[in-house]
Amino acid sequence: MKRFLAAAAALAMMWGCTDYEGTTDPVDAFGSVCLINGLGDVGTMSVINDQCVIENDVVSLGKWPNHIFEQGGIIYVTNSGNNNVQMINASTLQNTGSVELSPLSNPMRAAVSNRKLYATNSYGTGVDVYDFDEDSLYTIPITGVPDSCKNGGTDVILSNGTKVFVGVRNVKYDDFGNGIFGNEYIVMIDAYGDSVYTAFEAGINIAGMLINEENELHVLSTGNRDDIGGFVRVFDLTAINFNTYSTVSLGSQPGSFAINSEGMVYAAVSGFNLDWTGFGGIMKYNSIDNQVLNGADDMLYSSASSGILGVCIDGYDRVYAPLFDENKLVILENDSVKTTLTTGNGPQGLVFVKEQ
Repeated sequence: MKRFLAAAAALAMMWGCTDYEGTTDPVDAFGSVCLINGLGDVGTMSVINDQCVIENDVVSLGKWPNHIFEQGGIIYVTNSGNNNVQMINASTLQNTGSVELSPLSNPMRAAVSNRKLYATNSYGTGVDVYDFDEDSLYTIPITGVPDSCKNGGTDVILSNGTKVFVGVRNVKYDDFGNGIFGNEYIVMIDAYGDSVYTAFEAGINIAGMLINEENELHVLSTGNRDDIGGFVRVFDLTAINFNTYSTVSLGSQPGSFAINSEGMVYAAVSGFNLDWTGFGGIMKYNSIDNQVLNGADDMLYSSASSGILGVCIDGYDRVYAPLFDENKLVILENDSVKTTLTTGNGPQGLVFVKEQ
């Protein structure tokens, strides 16, 4: 992480990044953003340090990497084409092995809780679980959802303490390959007993989840890419049952989101026009009062030619938006574009890793 910091000051000035030397740094500011480049025979990882210096193709990933997160000093990358989750030491950026999942499971995302790795299964009816202590792989079946969801596979996932939240798909395809989306559910798994102990309806074409400091679960829906635009449903995790607390109407076609230190949520758009050309953007809402600050008609940032397949926020509350079709990374600071960097091939998922 630190090996290219020596050139940071000069390159930061050249690329227009803010020089933070001599200022009061936010909590957990120092660190790097790790970015997946998903195209090509195998994926690669780029690293952007806190001075906006990027180094591309630092680590070789697997086939079709789709999700990246960090926990306990380990970076986890879900490789859908290899049906595994790759593990990388966050300090040395060295591969430390991989968890091999069920064959043909096409995992999209993963999470870690209670010394176990939980991975979604696009074609199955459950969640793959790898127990690090027992060196064993097994599957938790999904229960408590309508019959229309039982064969839809699992897609999004989020761990919070010993709770693991998993999104269950509900989509059918017509003769032309167009998706017909129904109501989708979130199931909550107890990481101690590995059992589903509740399920609740949460959205349409669910794309992501996050939890704010008020212990509220925000569930992002892309909508049906037609007459139903993107929205967020908010659930109070302290309540006895999981009824919708609030709904945030965003519009457009958001596919991921991230939250900053002040509770502001930034949602990335990876949309399709009627002629299947792509577009992207960044919308924003306040997770405290659930007010939309920049919606579909007033995006904070927009691209007419490239979708944005991921978004993350660093320790300075800078927003990172990868332009998938242009191999670029846009960095926003104080909601304005500060710099644009060249990435590897097909930038998408990314994560902020605190300095180890």
